[in-house]
Amino acid sequence: MKNFTPIFLVFLLTLYSSFIVAQEAKISGIVLDTSGNPIPFANVVLYTPDQAVVKGTITDDAGRYSIVSVSQGAYIIKVSFIGYKEYVSEEFILSAKEELPNIQLEEITESLNEVTVISKKPTIVREVDRLVFNVENTIAATGSAWEILKRTPGVVIKQDALTVRNNAVSVYLNDRKIELSFEEIQSLLEGVGGDTIKSIEVITNPSAKYDAEGGAILNIVSSKTLYLGYKGSVAARGTYGIFPKHYFGTSHYFKTKKLNVFFNYGYSPLKRTKLNDNFVNYQNENTPISRWTQDFERKTWTKAHNANLIVDYQLSDQQKISFSAIGLYSPNEFDFERSQTAVSSFVGDSFVIGTTSNVDGEQKNIAFDMTYAYSLKKGELQANAHYTTYNKDRIQRLSSVYIDDENAIFRNVRFTSDALQDIEIYTGQIDYTTQAGKFGVEIGGKVAVINSRSVINFPFIQNDDSNGLDQAQNDDFLYDENVFASYATLSRDVNKWSFKGGIRVEQTNSTGTSLILNEEVVLDYLEWFPSAYLQYKASANHSFSLDYSRKLDRPRYQDLNPFVYFLNENNFFQGNSGLLPAFSHQFNFNYSLFGKYFFDVYYRDNGENILRLGFQDNVNEVFRSENQNAIDSQSWGVDFTHGRSIAKWWYFYTYMSLFHEEETFLALESNNSIVTNDVNGFYGSFSNFLTISKDKTFTGEVSLAYFSRFISGSYVQASTTDLRIGVKKTFWDKRASLSIAVNDVLGEANALLTSRYLNQDNGYIAVPETQNLQIGFTYNFGNFKLKDNNRTLDKKERERLSNSD
Repeated sequence: MKNFTPIFLVFLLTLYSSFIVAQEAKISGIVLDTSGNPIPFANVVLYTPDQAVVKGTITDDAGRYSIVSVSQGAYIIKVSFIGYKEYVSEEFILSAKEELPNIQLEEITESLNEVTVISKKPTIVREVDRLVFNVENTIAATGSAWEILKRTPGVVIKQDALTVRNNAVSVYLNDRKIELSFEEIQSLLEGVGGDTIKSIEVITNPSAKYDAEGGAILNIVSSKTLYLGYKGSVAARGTYGIFPKHYFGTSHYFKTKKLNVFFNYGYSPLKRTKLNDNFVNYQNENTPISRWTQDFERKTWTKAHNANLIVDYQLSDQQKISFSAIGLYSPNEFDFERSQTAVSSFVGDSFVIGTTSNVDGEQKNIAFDMTYAYSLKKGELQANAHYTTYNKDRIQRLSSVYIDDENAIFRNVRFTSDALQDIEIYTGQIDYTTQAGKFGVEIGGKVAVINSRSVINFPFIQNDDSNGLDQAQNDDFLYDENVFASYATLSRDVNKWSFKGGIRVEQTNSTGTSLILNEEVVLDYLEWFPSAYLQYKASANHSFSLDYSRKLDRPRYQDLNPFVYFLNENNFFQGNSGLLPAFSHQFNFNYSLFGKYFFDVYYRDNGENILRLGFQDNVNEVFRSENQNAIDSQSWGVDFTHGRSIAKWWYFYTYMSLFHEEETFLALESNNSIVTNDVNGFYGSFSNFLTISKDKTFTGEVSLAYFSRFISGSYVQASTTDLRIGVKKTFWDKRASLSIAVNDVLGEANALLTSRYLNQDNGYIAVPETQNLQIGFTYNFGNFKLKDNNRTLDKKERERLSNSD
């Protein structure tokens, strides 16, 4: 019995050891380069100490790998990837579950005649459904995310809108839609450092996964989140044109293994001005009646507050939940508008109209977003819920005096209008991605419910005579829209071929009701939106691709309101509750030479595209603008893109386009004649990014963009030239940066637009403060090299919240 205890203990220890060895273990980790960036598709192989292969895998987009169902014991791990030195670990003991330290691969360098060459990914890459502009760790990453976006091939800023091929685009940040106005997007992205941007994706033909509504997509991809800890930053920016504009902001980010928290707040007190000179030549059967020339100026004061909160929590290895909230609050907005209209009459007395207008307003835009993601063995399931509330109030007080040749006042016009708009948006969406054999599969569904109410009242009108104020009338306009959508896509790579195809179906029910006018417009339609992409890589030097998609453009909520906004009583914008959705077909053929020269041939049939048109009433001498469906709209062209390093310190790229645009519309003030406005044009962008100092802390940029001319509805714009010069200096171990840039150096970024056909002869030139000096300063603290989870909300319905004026 004395020997029983040690024998029993030996038996238990042996049994316990056998049980442990029999257990299956799991090993995981992350593979990075020396800059801390993830390396996807790296080979990870587990060996026994005697070099016998156990199991292997590859890393995902975040550089993460996982090897499961492995017996416990001693192992060696090897990691390899083209262009990098192989990594071989020391022998280690694997327990039940092991998270290895991050593995860093070193790039392979070759010495050729004392010149060191380091492998780098190309700056511009053509993929099956998009053009990828890689900027990470290149001179192109200098400046802010906004500056990089403006320099992306094919991107043009036109009349306060980002466009690609003369069409407005949607901006995404890490596949999340930025649902803000043009100026708010600019302010947001100017606060995001260019060194956090990995690439810009230009998706000219979005797949069926994306909403059918909209044209091209600009997706900003930031570097992945890699490290634990805290970081923060403060930033200040001043833009000095005619008036100063300022921005003050702070961002804070905290990350643990399971929790990510991001918070950003920005305050933008500004005063800006916009000059607008326009003319209208009224006529009767080609005989001049009068010429109206107007000198218009709008000054705007705002003190906008922006806040963004994002919380990500990893519930388990497979489950993640994310909450986002974004808010814009702009109280005490104030516009002061002044205009002087000189009327030179050929059939009567000439006179001058002096007009002043004050607009007080307030705007709120708040959105909440919740996403649940579940990772499967061969895919992922996501469910999303979203809510937006938007509110805008405006009170306008306008006064005009008419002065004759003897400087006597012979007429007074005054009125007050009070406008209110409330919009609520609810959406729910579910997406599932998986791998079915050799095919990649995406399926999903979405429901969107939009409720909008717009009210306008004219509590006071003083009008000595009949004119455009006849259009002023009270109204209460309700707009309700329900959209039900589902989609499926299929993709596969076979040798040198890549294919991706999909179909999206959307059922739309909308009702627009004018309570005062007792009018109702009901739309009920089911539409299918196919998309297809085909790419053939003949060799390393030659690649061809062809794609097609059908898209939809719905009217903006504000444009459906049959309300009137006056510049003066003879010049106003009126909404159109009868606008219909427009459907388009887009075709692209692309050829890539040596992976450096890209040629794109495209054709776009926009169908009944929604146009902003201006019409002069020659009888009453009144000018009005309104949105209208085109009768036909199409465009085609050839684009060329090329980027290269001319020297170690000089990177250059160019984007050039030869294009044809045409719009056919109904001329309402020309006996309802059908008119086609077309133009053949050229656009060229030439950008130079310079490394001025050896330590790469001092960089510069010289960019030139030229537009021969283009069309906008019934208008043709003359040529423009935009020259930008900027420098940036980083210091304090890259914790701080100071940038200075001069925009529109030549003062030729704005040009005259004219509309001349049949009995119409008018034009205008709008001059915002494009010629300005920008000075920005940013200071980072904490673990400032940490990549954050900053993103915004992916809701197409919010895009139509932009202002109509």
